[in-house]
Parts: sequence; C-alpha cells; structure tokens
Amino acid sequence: MLDENARQQVDAAVRTSQIILAAMAMGIVMFAGIVVFVIPGDEPAEGNLLSVLAGVVAGVNLVLCLVVPSFIAAANRRRLAMGAGQSADQPDLGASAEFGKLAAVYQVKMIVGAALLEGACFLALCAYMIERQMPSLVVTVVLLAALLAHFPTHGRGEAWIEDQLRRVADERRFSP
Repeated sequence: MLDENARQQVDAAVRTSQIILAAMAMGIVMFAGIVVFVIPGDEPAEGNLLSVLAGVVAGVNLVLCLVVPSFIAAANRRRLAMGAGQSADQPDLGASAEFGKLAAVYQVKMIVGAALLEGACFLALCAYMIERQMPSLVVTVVLLAALLAHFPTHGRGEAWIEDQLRRVADERRFSP
C-alpha cells in the first residue's frame, strides 16, 4: 500500500502537526488558567458586548475551520492534478512525490483550521477577562474541544492523503 518513503513523509507531517496543535491547545489552557485563577476578577460587568462578539466569532470560525482547509486542499489538489510546477520535459514525479506534496498540504490545512479555532478561543478568554461572563468560558471550552477533535493521527493523515490521491487521479481522468 505505502512504500517506506511515503510512510516517512506522512509520519513527519503528522508528527509536526501534532506538536503544533498540542502547543496551540496548551497555550489556550495556560492562558485560561491565568485568566481564571491569577487575574483578580471583579463581579461580572454589566455589559456583555465582547462576550456576544466572542460567541459570534466562535460560530463563524467553527464553520470556517471546516471550509477554509477544504478550499486549501482543493486548490492544491487541482494544482497537483494539472502538474503545476512541472515542466513539460520533466518526467512524472510519481506517487511518492505526490504523497509528499499532499502530506505537506495535510499539515497546512490542519494548522490553518486549528489557528482559526485558537484565535476565537483567545478572543473568548479576553472577553471573560474583561467582562467576567461565564458564557465566554463555555465558548472557550467548546472551541478547545473542537480543536482537540481535529487532532491529527497517522491513520487520519494516511487516509486523507490516499483519498486526495484518488481525487487527483479522478481530476486527471475527467479533466479536458
């Protein structure tokens, strides 16, 4: 199924993605701990504009974290199917090279999706820090759970890349 070179490429992309997503999650947890336990909190503020804004941004970013990485993957898949970056006299790179390119795309799409969730988490935590409204913490927990639900594994990465390879082959077959 996978040759050793392709397996190493997937392992490297997944491991790097795991480290980055774990660091993002730990940053959120550490900042949440500081906001909740270290920064002295007054009574909840009367206004809740930032909390509402954080909720809206969270909803939008939850959708975007699914849509934007798909656009990134589709654009890179089309480029790979068309052979962009390859001259006409250059031989076909082969499945192993395509696997490596798709492993890099997998890593990029994971990071972009996680960054959208991370940004919304920090906004919700800042809203809590200023307004002390409990819904801001709930938004943070939901977004953190969504970030952790997308945590990359070798099996997920390999399955995604194999699916993309099938799609690249289909696009080559059915393109004019």
